[in-house]
Amino acid sequence: MALLIVSAGATFYLYQRREIPLPPGIAGTLVFVSDRGGTDTLYARRLPSGPDRRLTWFTEAVRDPALSPDRKRLAFSVGGRIGVVTLATDDVRLLTFGVDWRDSMPAWRGDGQALVVASRKPGEIANDVHLLSPLDTRGGTIRAPITLTRGLDETEPVLSPDGTFVVFVREDNLFRQELANGRPRRLTGGFKKTRAPRFRPDGRLLCLWAENKQFGIDVLDADGKNRETLSVGTTYYRNLTPSPDGRYFAATFAFDLRFHPIDALRPRHVEAIHLLDARGNFLAPLVQAFGDSNHSPEWAR
Repeated sequence: MALLIVSAGATFYLYQRREIPLPPGIAGTLVFVSDRGGTDTLYARRLPSGPDRRLTWFTEAVRDPALSPDRKRLAFSVGGRIGVVTLATDDVRLLTFGVDWRDSMPAWRGDGQALVVASRKPGEIANDVHLLSPLDTRGGTIRAPITLTRGLDETEPVLSPDGTFVVFVREDNLFRQELANGRPRRLTGGFKKTRAPRFRPDGRLLCLWAENKQFGIDVLDADGKNRETLSVGTTYYRNLTPSPDGRYFAATFAFDLRFHPIDALRPRHVEAIHLLDARGNFLAPLVQAFGDSNHSPEWAR
């Protein structure tokens, strides 16, 4: 029995350490969250094979990284606060302080001078979407509510590339709200539970969805039309980000409902970052480690 356990452990170790070559031309900086030090922390890695560099040193979990349009700054959430780290210098500045509002899930405006965030009052569970601006001054950040919907939880906001509307998740569907008139309209419906909207470099919307025991990646126009399924299967990706050139995705692998014998040895609740092609097909692992969760990638040039 002991020999069997040792053999199984060695097999799993080799499985984890196996190298699958990345496609030619993979480049840029991958930013991600890892708990390898015991707490979720931001790291950066130059692709294809550079060393990992730690970006933040909080004792609290750092989550929700979001790259600025110029790919030089990274917004994040930590303990209900929003911070920004400059990638070239690792300088960190807090924009909000988690007192009157608990903020999370930041996303940038196209000019890099504002963020949308999911915000709730302490003790409440439902979020609204707020706009934080300006970000280029030490004089203080102004907060403006975009949605005011008591009892409805609105999360994962993203601003359109031109900054004229915001897309967010409400009750497992995507909604779009124009900033000029404040009227939301639903972009998705049906039985698919939709989440994690992102804009592709071409301006179309990506989203992840779940229906029964099937999971997929869809793309649709910014007005909700021409929805197309890129991939569908039993693999659950928690979130994903497109590469700067739109040819690939970096995605957080959470689990696969298909049983593989090696899964019996895998630590539970450990996430990894996978490289997918533009149709959502697995190509190679980007960041994975035995016992450590690596997730929430962002991809800079």
